[in-house]
Amino acid sequence: MESISPLFIQKAKTIKVLLTDVDGVMTNSTLSFFTDNEGKTHEIKHFESLDGMGLMYLTHCGIKTGIISRGSSRTLEFWANLLGMNFLFYDTPIKHHALDYLQEHFGIRPQEVAFIGDDLIDLGVMERVGLPLAVANSIPEVKELAIYISPRCGGQAAVRDIAEQILKARGEWPRVVEENRQGTFKSPKNPLHIVKQLQKS
Repeated sequence: MESISPLFIQKAKTIKVLLTDVDGVMTNSTLSFFTDNEGKTHEIKHFESLDGMGLMYLTHCGIKTGIISRGSSRTLEFWANLLGMNFLFYDTPIKHHALDYLQEHFGIRPQEVAFIGDDLIDLGVMERVGLPLAVANSIPEVKELAIYISPRCGGQAAVRDIAEQILKARGEWPRVVEENRQGTFKSPKNPLHIVKQLQKS
């Protein structure tokens, strides 16, 4: 298992937002489609429920969460709303533009952001965030930038593992465990801020 470095613990204590890629991180990269009776093609995404709980735990503990996606899918909007996430960046092929947006509109600096990536498209944002993260199936170039690499692959609770490690580094995990034990944990509800076709101004 990837060891938890002092640098990871230091960075985890300072982040305000965790952003994540989708395919290959929240899923196993498999793309599934079906065509309905009207000839319209729809995409199916398979999410891991443990990842969803991990993201909710982060939000519950005061860390905002969000998705940056090159594509566009109403399924992502449904999933993000279900988890009480804060941000959804659609149609964003240059992912570090999302960091510019967060700083301009919310005063969140790139150094206060964590990001989970797996492929070449994620390198730009990973180079700019304070806490770059990767999953086990990430390409070597992504792993070279990551401060922590989950031992789990995308779609196999890698996001949950990362969420746990962040909350443990911040000393929040025992509270999450206890609230679940006592039955007092409540799923977060937040307005989802959606940004489509983000272009750097």
